Amino acid sequence: MARFQHTVTLVPVPRRLLESCLGMLHDLAEGTEADGAALRLPDGRPLTGLVLTEGRHLRPGARYRATGGADGRPETEPTVTVFAWDRRRETALEVVTQDDDPARPARLACVLGVRSADRPREAWVEATVRTGAGKGAKYLGGTGRLRLDLGRWWASAAGHGRRSSAAPVRGTVTHALARATVTAVPRPAPDGRWRVTVKARVRGRSFARPLLPVAMAVAGGRAHRAFAEALDGAAAQWNAQVPGLVRKEVEQLRAELSGHLCVPSHG
Repeated sequence: MARFQHTVTLVPVPRRLLESCLGMLHDLAEGTEADGAALRLPDGRPLTGLVLTEGRHLRPGARYRATGGADGRPETEPTVTVFAWDRRRETALEVVTQDDDPARPARLACVLGVRSADRPREAWVEATVRTGAGKGAKYLGGTGRLRLDLGRWWASAAGHGRRSSAAPVRGTVTHALARATVTAVPRPAPDGRWRVTVKARVRGRSFARPLLPVAMAVAGGRAHRAFAEALDGAAAQWNAQVPGLVRKEVEQLRAELSGHLCVPSHG
């Protein structure tokens, strides 16, 4: 087994902002109306880039197709399926992107969910990647799951959580040859930011199990540096983009999002 650990410092996001944004997104979606396959915002403007292809709008089973992909090929345009839509209980959406290129078939399915958008308690992401075909296909894909306990996150970020309590972020990444478990725990930094410690444990699977210790003995230093550099890069992007979002009012974010949804695609 290989172990990794690295700590990054992040600009914090107020919990009330997350709750307000989740409520705003639900209000915006619930204010849209389906006119056949077309969708319209509450002010009557047509929503571009998304059409209803199956089911009833915002009901479980409703399916939408994004239009105007970057390369213009219908097979790469994502589809969105509503698994659950109840702001007091659970909201869950599946986003699927599939490339049917015979030479490089690939499918990415990602489920995003939140429990109680009105008073969010938990959020999660589950992703499955399938690439290629034939006997070697299982080595070209994998699955990932990540769960965030929101109450435990903000308690820990404020210094109220017990250090012995379960990590607020827990996830797994599974491949045919390896399985990684990941945790993240925030603590308050002296300047008010979050100091987030990320830990990962990697175990080999199948015939790769006995090879992992050998690989770590040979390239363990490079692997640890790559792990730290990846987290540092993600933290740098977060710290560059989040402050601008935090300074905005929710209504401003709503107006910007509504305007973006109504901008015709060009490609």
